Amino acid sequence: MAPSSTSGAPLKRRLGFRLLLVFFGLFAAGVLAATVTAIVLAPTLPPVHNILRKHLKAPLQVLTRHGQLITEFGNEERMPVTLKQVPPTLIQAVLAAEDRSFYTNPGIDLLGIARAAWVDIVTGRKAQGASTITMQVARNYFLSPHKTFTRKIKEVLLSFKIARELTKDQILTLYLNKIFLGNHAYGFEAAAHVYYGKPLKALDLAQLAMLAGLPQAPSLDNPIAHPHNARARRHYVLTRMLALGDITEAQYAQADAAPIATRAHTIHYHVDAPYVAEMVREYMIKHFGKKKTYDGGYRVYTTLGAREQEAADHAVEDGLLAYNIRHGYYGPTAVVPVDAKTSRHRLRRDLRHYTTVGGLVPAIVTAVGYHSIKAYDLDRHTVRVGWQGLSWAARFITVNAEGYAPKQASDILKVGDVIYLHHGGPGRWALSQIPRPYAALVSLRPRNGSIAALVGGFDFYHDNFNNVTQAYRQPGSSFKPFVYSAAIAKGYTAASLFSGAPIVALSGAHGELWRPHNYSDHFRGLTRMRVGLAQSINLVSIRVLRAVGIRYAVHYAERFGFKASALPHSLSLVLGSATLTPLEMARGYTVFANGGFRVRPYFIRKIVDERGKTIWRAKPLVVPPPANASVAIRGTPHFAVQAISPQNAYIMTSMMQSVIRSGTGQLALSLKRIDIAGKTGTSNHERNAWFSGFSPYLETTVWVGFPVPKSLGHYEVGAHAALPIWVQYMGAALAGRPDTPFARPRGIVTAIINRHTGLPCSKTNPAAMREYFIKGTVPKKGGQRGVPGPAQSVRSSGLF
Repeated sequence: MAPSSTSGAPLKRRLGFRLLLVFFGLFAAGVLAATVTAIVLAPTLPPVHNILRKHLKAPLQVLTRHGQLITEFGNEERMPVTLKQVPPTLIQAVLAAEDRSFYTNPGIDLLGIARAAWVDIVTGRKAQGASTITMQVARNYFLSPHKTFTRKIKEVLLSFKIARELTKDQILTLYLNKIFLGNHAYGFEAAAHVYYGKPLKALDLAQLAMLAGLPQAPSLDNPIAHPHNARARRHYVLTRMLALGDITEAQYAQADAAPIATRAHTIHYHVDAPYVAEMVREYMIKHFGKKKTYDGGYRVYTTLGAREQEAADHAVEDGLLAYNIRHGYYGPTAVVPVDAKTSRHRLRRDLRHYTTVGGLVPAIVTAVGYHSIKAYDLDRHTVRVGWQGLSWAARFITVNAEGYAPKQASDILKVGDVIYLHHGGPGRWALSQIPRPYAALVSLRPRNGSIAALVGGFDFYHDNFNNVTQAYRQPGSSFKPFVYSAAIAKGYTAASLFSGAPIVALSGAHGELWRPHNYSDHFRGLTRMRVGLAQSINLVSIRVLRAVGIRYAVHYAERFGFKASALPHSLSLVLGSATLTPLEMARGYTVFANGGFRVRPYFIRKIVDERGKTIWRAKPLVVPPPANASVAIRGTPHFAVQAISPQNAYIMTSMMQSVIRSGTGQLALSLKRIDIAGKTGTSNHERNAWFSGFSPYLETTVWVGFPVPKSLGHYEVGAHAALPIWVQYMGAALAGRPDTPFARPRGIVTAIINRHTGLPCSKTNPAAMREYFIKGTVPKKGGQRGVPGPAQSVRSSGLF
């Protein structure tokens, strides 16, 4: 007999009931386990109130004194913003994509968690889904990214806690600044700059929707690497926004049809100052540690001026390229095979080993005409270089010799040569080369020592050696003013006479004969100190030092910041045989520029933390205002020490103005200013070329030389190699500043003297001239020139 069709029903009911009991049992067990786990884990949860103070990793920013960005150091691009700075459209897009119930849920989505848990049980995998914005904040700020059940429970518990203790706006702000969005971008503001090169507020709906779609899979949906995926994800976000009524049909259609149009944008730096940026980085690591330096979000405001720094960069570059032209072409950097069949792809491959250096662009010569060439450059352009950009390139032989002037392009280059080009403007290209000499420029504000501009070399990324702070070189005659100042302090005057006759002296431990000479190899008779300094007469200067005394001069130089132990205790001191850095020389010259005060160079104005609080501010030594000046003084200033008298500083400044008016620095007359003074310097065999000069606003020192000292070449003296750089820089840096004479202090008088004898004379005397004196040192009429004291001369004595 066949069984009844209904006989299996009780069995099915019993089986279903048992399955239901098992399910509820498992559910109860799960709830119990979760409760126990929650009880155990709850005490281990971090305090939520710390989240508002929790550090967001952000790069170190280095800025000019007025806030223009120089560079950033750090592994993460992050630009924290407040909720008021975020476009409402982005907030709508993020909520549509990530958590539509954000403003109403308790921090978690129970249904979503249940679905995710079911997937976990059925598939045996730990799913990532069901994370609300609050849960993502909990995970990103407090928990590890590893997917475990324990971490998920912690995430839920912490999300409840965060939702209870923080406002929704606070939670959303944390999320918008913390979330990773690919390409090293953390937070939406940074992502806007990375993908579009613009701030969030400048993006349109399509761009904001694309960013809003990134949190779920920032690598897979990256619009640069995977534009197809990014478009699909953006479509989803826009569809959700339309469904929620955030946008209209027309807005949806326009945004959905828009191209992705993204590319990797680097942060735009407003000022190029890598040597100072490196100085800042080293300072921060020393005082804050490496981790805080790179991740702490500090903003370091330097003392640099944007205009001054840009002018310094151009002046150093132009000065070194001019040296190149004076000494001929070294030849191509390399040679690669090129013919009519060579593809651009092959040319690009051959150029991949070369980079732009100091604005010089690498290129490969692809064609050589009679008076022109064509070259394929690193920027994938074929450029033409005419004869004006080629004709300078006679073959370099030595620093003192070059080959015949070329008559056609083939005398210089051939197809396949790897060269460097200099771009002088639209359509103006010239053959160039990486300079072999180095150069340095540092510019200080004399009244407080702040660094206005600093260039440590031709290209930091080609050679990061900072010649301003690290290159110890002989300053040559640019050291003479410090010895002459010592003579003024001892009672000598600008009119004092010293012999310019030949000198033979004993030198060294073995008593070798020393025969110094003038650069011109000509000898002179009695010469006034003003003329001796202006025309940089070595034999006169040696006698000035002899009159002052070596020991006195060495210790007197300490007033300018030099260390006595670093100076030679010999007559060669006045010829600049010490080894000093450009920064040390610049500091010394500020004493003359500011009226006699010794300031301390510094390059950081203040340091601001990630919350905008100033945590460190420089306390520079400043020049006190004149006693009769009504100047408002902020805070409690630290006044600089009076190193030399204002009268001494004024006399020395006047003498260094003669260097420009009638001496070795006459190129500076092209600036057409009366408020500049300075001194050239050249060490033996033209190994180092210097110019240190100043106005009341800026002191600037320029050095040119090889990294391993050797001759720059005949006539590459300070006036020829360094002074043009100084003139170009100061012309730009002082543009718009009043041409104001140096302030004349009390105690300075003038007298009419005979330019030959240095003694007072009548105005009608053909040799009459006006001279400045410190009160009480004016020579007397009929005085003896050889008598020590006012208007004294020093005649030959002993080996002199």
